[in-house]
Amino acid sequence: MKSEIHTAILVEEEKTSEWLKDSLSRFSTCKKVSVLADVEEAIEFLNQDSYTLLFLDEVFINLLYTIHKPVFVVPICTKININRMKKLMKMGCFDILLPGNRDEQLTAILGKILNIHAFYGSAKGHHGIVSEKELEYRASMAKIIFTEESIFLPATKSQPSVRILLSEILFLQLEGDKILFYMENSERYERKKSLKYFLNRLPADCFQKINQKTIVNVRKIDQMLRGDTCRIGEMTFKITRSFKNELKSKLPL
Repeated sequence: MKSEIHTAILVEEEKTSEWLKDSLSRFSTCKKVSVLADVEEAIEFLNQDSYTLLFLDEVFINLLYTIHKPVFVVPICTKININRMKKLMKMGCFDILLPGNRDEQLTAILGKILNIHAFYGSAKGHHGIVSEKELEYRASMAKIIFTEESIFLPATKSQPSVRILLSEILFLQLEGDKILFYMENSERYERKKSLKYFLNRLPADCFQKINQKTIVNVRKIDQMLRGDTCRIGEMTFKITRSFKNELKSKLPL
């Protein structure tokens, strides 16, 4: 874990934004603090630059669905609602900034980030509202949320919400009106979205559309074959001519 903390702030109220910026500047470990103008700028910055910590208004929490870079997310709540707080934790938030003594809360949050391994090994949240079961859940999610790039798939009627590692995705395929994620561990996840929806949310240097039904993780391609095809494991895929050059430019030399 790096000792320097780079922080992004996305809040509507200027007073809260200024308080956060001023408070964070007092910590020697906070070397960089960026105030983001809106959600669009947040998506661009957070998926390109490396930030350690993101403070955001609770109303912007769906931003979690579009971030694939690892970052500690701390929503700012205006009310204390236990059920809502637990839901935010299950979504993958690291902690919650509540009304009250926020200076003390901020110090505790930064302390937990700097001692992340010790925190997940022994300590409970300073609000005292997270159950043992949820702490276990957060511990199991630590590797996914904070160390590797990932994508969040919202829940459907048949499947729960899940955050999956980009490094474990083999390919995405359109089947009927659904997109299926094929994973290294043989798991499959399906979502009723378009290929374009996920193509816009996956890092372009790793994922490439190769035909009208398939997006591949270029790092999982085992072999380029004759006849404009490629192989991932035992699966072969036809590469449409219009995508061939772009795919080749992303392949390792």
